[in-house]
Amino acid sequence: MSMRLLVLGLLMEGNKHPYEIRQTIKARNWNETFKLRDGSLYYAVDQLREDGLVEAAEVVPVPGENRPDKTIFRITDAGREAFIKLVYQQFEQSSYPQHPVFMALPFVRHLEPETIVPLIEKQIASCETRLARLRAIFELKAPYIPAGSAMFIRGCIQFSETELNWLNETLAEARSGKLFEGPKWSAEQIEAFRKEMGF
Repeated sequence: MSMRLLVLGLLMEGNKHPYEIRQTIKARNWNETFKLRDGSLYYAVDQLREDGLVEAAEVVPVPGENRPDKTIFRITDAGREAFIKLVYQQFEQSSYPQHPVFMALPFVRHLEPETIVPLIEKQIASCETRLARLRAIFELKAPYIPAGSAMFIRGCIQFSETELNWLNETLAEARSGKLFEGPKWSAEQIEAFRKEMGF
């Protein structure tokens, strides 16, 4: 997710300090789906400020020695225009399936099966936990949140259900040993196929 879009979108709702933005993300359970680092959040706010898309609305002194003042930010007119453009850009992006295991699977045949099965089981447990939380969140919040937010959570649930099915299939292939089989074609067959396909 674009951190710039996230910050601008939340500032469209009202002025906030970066800490409040982070707390809003957690309160809305967006951290269940996106990996958001505090450093990248503060960096995004700094960049948006430099670009004139957000500005200080208020500076609140914080009691205590050596404590920095608390800057509350608001979105500017240029920020509103940028926000609208970012929303449209987000809708226009194509999706590519991404899962941490994807990049490792083509090379799994070089590893010991007994070391891989527990790792897949761990992925399944993580997915099941996330799915249970998302379902509970949806049941609790769906009647009260904006329709777009409800659809967002439903999408996360459906993606997670598909992920869980795929992980269970991967585990079955690993337990049967099929996941660790090597190529079925000889080098000559592969070369002939490449020539035939023109690559």
